Amino acid sequence: MSFGVPLPRAWNVTDVSKLRLRDAGGTAIPAQFHALARWGSHAGNASAPVRWVLVGCFSSVSANATQTVQLDAKGPGPSPAASIQINTSTPGKMIVNTGTAQFELNTSGNFNLFNQVTVGGTQLLQSLGETAAIDYEPAGSLSIVSGGTPNTTARVTSATVERQGSLNAIVKIVGSISDNTLKPVLDYTARLHFFAGTSDARLDFTVENNHPVIVQDEGGQPANVHAQGAVNSVYIGSLKLSLQLQNTGGSLRVLSEQNTDMTSPASAVRLYQDSGGNEHWNVYLGEIGWPEGEKISAQPRLQAFCTKKGFEITGPGVSKNGNQAVGWMSAFHSTGPGITVAMRDFWQNFPKALEAGTDGKISLDLFPNGSQFKHNFRVGEEKTHTMLFRFGNGATMTAAEAERAAKAFNEPLFGTAPASWYADSGALGEVPAANLSQWPLYERYTRVAFEPNPDFDTGDSGIENSTLLNAIEKYNFYGWQDYGDVPLDYEAFGPNQAGQMNLKYWYVFGMLTQFCRSGDLRWIDQAIPSAWHLADIDYLHIPDSGIQHWSHGAYFGHSQHDEPGCTNPNRNYNSPSVDLFFGVPDLIFAYHLTGEQRFIDVALEGLQAMENQSQFSHLAYPVFYRERGNLIFAYIEGYRQTGDERWLNNAKAIIGPTAKTSDKGWLSNPQTYRPPEGGPPGDQRISHFQMGQILWTLGRYLDFCEEYGLTDNLGVAPALEMYGNFIMTHLMRESTDYPGKFGAIDSIWFMDNPYETSVEFNNWMLLLADALTYAYKYSGQQKFLEAATKFYTTGTVDQVWLDDPAVYAATKDLVNSLNWGLVYMKQTAGGMPPDVSAADFDGDGLVEVKDVILGLKAGNLKPVISALRVLVGF
Repeated sequence: MSFGVPLPRAWNVTDVSKLRLRDAGGTAIPAQFHALARWGSHAGNASAPVRWVLVGCFSSVSANATQTVQLDAKGPGPSPAASIQINTSTPGKMIVNTGTAQFELNTSGNFNLFNQVTVGGTQLLQSLGETAAIDYEPAGSLSIVSGGTPNTTARVTSATVERQGSLNAIVKIVGSISDNTLKPVLDYTARLHFFAGTSDARLDFTVENNHPVIVQDEGGQPANVHAQGAVNSVYIGSLKLSLQLQNTGGSLRVLSEQNTDMTSPASAVRLYQDSGGNEHWNVYLGEIGWPEGEKISAQPRLQAFCTKKGFEITGPGVSKNGNQAVGWMSAFHSTGPGITVAMRDFWQNFPKALEAGTDGKISLDLFPNGSQFKHNFRVGEEKTHTMLFRFGNGATMTAAEAERAAKAFNEPLFGTAPASWYADSGALGEVPAANLSQWPLYERYTRVAFEPNPDFDTGDSGIENSTLLNAIEKYNFYGWQDYGDVPLDYEAFGPNQAGQMNLKYWYVFGMLTQFCRSGDLRWIDQAIPSAWHLADIDYLHIPDSGIQHWSHGAYFGHSQHDEPGCTNPNRNYNSPSVDLFFGVPDLIFAYHLTGEQRFIDVALEGLQAMENQSQFSHLAYPVFYRERGNLIFAYIEGYRQTGDERWLNNAKAIIGPTAKTSDKGWLSNPQTYRPPEGGPPGDQRISHFQMGQILWTLGRYLDFCEEYGLTDNLGVAPALEMYGNFIMTHLMRESTDYPGKFGAIDSIWFMDNPYETSVEFNNWMLLLADALTYAYKYSGQQKFLEAATKFYTTGTVDQVWLDDPAVYAATKDLVNSLNWGLVYMKQTAGGMPPDVSAADFDGDGLVEVKDVILGLKAGNLKPVISALRVLVGF
């Protein structure tokens, strides 16, 4: 298992080899550490203190049991009994030796997952050719959609050791997926994870469409990236990843779920998941819509092609059914080689299939029944599946052990620290630990992600006290395209039908923040699949050759309202646009907590795309919009992670004109101000919501300057004062019907006959509370904090409208509370990072030894994830 933990700057740990783990009795145990981020510098600067460290260790913890280990700086700790060794001396080959198994990989062509695996001196596999191991089939006659010039040059197969340690190593291999004529149709990135002392291997297999973008017109808009079936998109009828057992004698035996146990089957045994198997599995079938409205077909949306609830297991004389398969199958010769294959989140990513043939070939079909489902990969679209391969001797394989391994893989241990540790480490910035007694309304409302709000008794009101999890079920957000996303339920197009929100407004960032500040493992359970969805589906990925069009690397933020998301799932027709470009800070944060390289890779793609798209923006214009906030937030986090001066310079190029107040006549006379020529098209305005986002990111920039020891030479602090005064004078309004509640005018239009406006009372007021709190923090003026208190009070009571019930209403309302209000809470809670350097953690009388107590706890997160809780005490 591995997990990210923040270290306070005062620990001054620069060399992770100085860290070690000890068990409860004080005995050091094997562990592996990797610096993910550093204080005041980038991750690669070994002289800077570590901010986030990836901790890796082996642990076996029963459900709901507790285990305690200690982390200190008296390392290095002991080496494992068997360390991972990697040998690349043979051209085109890589040998990974875990001490228990030896894995042979083809690295320069003919990549076939595992060319050979040897356990106990026995070779387990019959080597397959590349197109047999990675077997693409078209969907009938459909493959690459014609009308363009697809890239049919095969990607050069190459391998890189991405991370190597004594306990765990990751090998990255890239190449192309060819059809049966050997023509490349798609590309792949395979990440193989190996573990010391085991014969297990994890495979993250990312399928990629790197065919070219087609430009629509002289405006340069991409023409083939939105709709399914567009030019250069690729249809998949089947994509099987296969291994074949060496036949060393003995009958073939196949095991799977529901006590499936077959010896020498006369035909293939297949486990197939057709739908999510939940109550609402069929809500996109046929003609759908509101009962009183127009009906539409949801096709080609994936869920519209399901034909049965749940899964089935078929084979000679076998026909079994169920709702949600764990997703595993074992095949072995009774006296020879054996293998168990399992897939994480099998049913959630339907359709999926596992199959064992009579010849000992075992296959996992990532996109089965393509003629039925019409799987379509659009240009720049990617999807990652995570699989477990457990190799061994058939004589020792049992169904009970295979089921246990599959469930453990679906319920991975995850390390956490107490909420106070994350908050007080300083790594989260202006985020306090959750405190139900101090912030009861805020804390209970954010928990409506998972549980009804106990502050609201629905009674006879007819209002449902529901949750985000219920919404995901209600709108059937499962299947390989939608799993991990959240529904656009505030613009539903039927009682159980909604488009995709694409996790905008930094949804994953908010969920990870709430996990850290609360220690509630349900947040991490939701956030990690969401991060994978964000990294795979919500970006138009950059091909190997680099950016060929400004849209490459772009994020598809939902912008065009009321789209069903059926013809163009997850790719809103009004995007990509830097105005709604989220996800970069989210994926960097997810990387810090998990160490998943995929997340940081996509974040860097997004940064490049933001730079490209911002060339069309008016970033020095005196009237500003939220794109500036998106860019500032991402650029600062990108610079923190990489140390690339480009991102800091880009941020300053936006922050300088934004902080400049001399050209912003609207600050003093908004009613008479008229914008100059040369701005963005359309009528100009100041929106309180967009202004709040920008000021929030300006405050984060000042926090960044403090961390890096930089002066505020752009005048951001005095600008925050002026903008704070503007909010209080021109935007803030008290309700006449509910005295004591404060809202904000939605917009001030700079025109002779302005559009009608209204005063909004909702949890956007939490954002304004944070903006004013930053003005207070960097000016010391109490009036800003007093005004922030009024906004905060309203935002925690009236989440959607004035005097509304404090229940889950929609995804958009929830995400506002996940990210905002926290700066105000941190400043008013008086919480400051502890002086950990002066604490004697291990009781040995030496305060220079910075120890941390870690408790490991496994619990049930979803119904399908166990968690390892790492308790950090001081």
